[in-house]
Formats: sequence, C-alpha cells, structure tokens
Amino acid sequence: MKTATFSKLERRIGHIASRRAHRQLMRVPWDRFHKAYEEYIRWQAFALWVRAVAELEGSAPSWLKAILRKRCPGFVEETARSRKPELLGLQVLPWIQNQTFRFAKDEGWLDALVFYGFRDIRAQGYWGYWEHCESEWKKRRRASVPRFEEWRRLALSWKLDGDASCAVVAKAVGKFMAFEAVLYWLRPLFQAPPIQLPAHIALELGQECPGLLEFASKEISAAYEDKSRSWRRLFNWGKDYVLSHAKKEGWLKFVLRQVRIHPLHVRIVDYAALCCKSRLGNSAPPYPSLRHWQKEAQGYVRASRK
Repeated sequence: MKTATFSKLERRIGHIASRRAHRQLMRVPWDRFHKAYEEYIRWQAFALWVRAVAELEGSAPSWLKAILRKRCPGFVEETARSRKPELLGLQVLPWIQNQTFRFAKDEGWLDALVFYGFRDIRAQGYWGYWEHCESEWKKRRRASVPRFEEWRRLALSWKLDGDASCAVVAKAVGKFMAFEAVLYWLRPLFQAPPIQLPAHIALELGQECPGLLEFASKEISAAYEDKSRSWRRLFNWGKDYVLSHAKKEGWLKFVLRQVRIHPLHVRIVDYAALCCKSRLGNSAPPYPSLRHWQKEAQGYVRASRK
C-alpha cells in the first residue's frame, strides 16, 4: 500500500481531528464505545456495497431498495424526495451516521467513532475493495452482483500490504495489542529503582505471557541508568516474539501503524500514563493484577471540560 503525502494544512487539520477524537474517546467507557465501533465498521461495509451496486446499475434496483427498507427504515423514502435520488449510494453512510448512531452524536462522541472507524484495518479493506469493484465492474459487467455478506467476505480477503489481507493484518493487530497491554501494565515498574519482580506479578505474567517472564524479570531488576530504554527493549522483544510472521513477510510496519491508530491502544496508553503518575509518590496503591488493570483501563473516563 502506497503511503499518502499530505500538505501542511492537511496535516494540521488531521492533528486537530485526532485531538478531538482522542478527547471524545476518553469520555466514554470502552465497552460502550467498542460495541458502537464494531457496528460502525460493519455499517461502512454495507454502505459501500450499496454504493457499488447502485453505481453499477445506475440506480438502486427494486431488490436493493427492499433490503434498504428493512435495514434502514425511512431511508429510501427520504432519498426519493430529494432532488437527486440517483445519488442514493452516496447518501447511505451519512444517513447511517445521523440516524443509526444518533445516540453517539447526542452524547458527544460521534466524531471519535467516525475518526477511528474509518481508520480501522477492516474499514480500509472495505474501501480498498470498493475502489476495485468500482473500476472492475465497469470494465467487465458481472452476470450477478454478490450479496452483502459475500461482498464483505471478499473485502476482508482483500490484499492491503504485500500478501497480507486486511483480515490477517487485523488478527495480528489484535494479537499485538493484547501483548502491549501486558507491557503497559508493567510500565510503572520501569520507573522504579531496580527491584525483584513481585511474586504475584510474576505468577500472573507466567500465566498470561510465559515467554515474557524471564526477559521482564531480568530487565526490571537490572540497574540501567535509563530504564525507559529497558522498557523499549521489551517492545522490540515483543515485535519479534508476537509478530515474527509479519516481520518475515515484510508487513510489520503496517501492523504497528495500525496498532498506533487503534482506539484501544489510545485508551491503554492514556490510562497507563495516569497509572505511572499515581505511583510516583510514597503512598502508591498496591500493584494491581493484569485483569484488574485492564478492567480499570476500559472503564476509565475523563471528566468533561466545560
């Protein structure tokens, strides 16, 4: 996949949108955001499929309108009253955002949902496959158009980076974020003087990620001047340990880029920074279990600024 280049103005607008999405993301519990996030990604696929079919046919055929009436009540009638009903395919996604996800808009986090939803690797697969369909279907007229679920499966198999499909990359992203959560859970221990890994932490670490236990114990107890470098070594170790296949196949950087823009990663990093600050004093709370830490990270919300 080619890397896009952006002007200064585009980058500035992107930074503003990113900050706004970050603020909104941190104001809603993860389980609520995540449910809407998964639904929004799937709705993107549906909207793009509708658009592909409508553009191929020149308008929405009767069978497609029947599906739309069932999935998006009121949409067909609303577009029929518009001045340009032939643009039905372009109007599906905005309608879904304003109607299906109105609750997110009312609660003040629709921008975050759209920002992260469009950047998800699966959404990229859907958009990439839609572009392919737009080009290829016009060149070679299909005898029949694939139904939505088939189209979606084909899109998830679409190659985005080398020989890696978006489904394969999505799986690698999820795998690394699970590992990454363990590292951020351990982060405060790398701000403390050299210590032996606490017994209850070692026990849980051995259960959750046994390959990391020996490496982490050694790094945490070592007397390095710059402990942040020690923690970074854990990340490098994790990339080799968790993403060996991606590294071998040449799409490791693509996976890591997707990790950095995933909303769960953003939440984990934000909460981990808060935890590190809370443990700087002498009255630091007992070190939490990984499961407790993850639960707190997912439930954590920032207070809204008036």
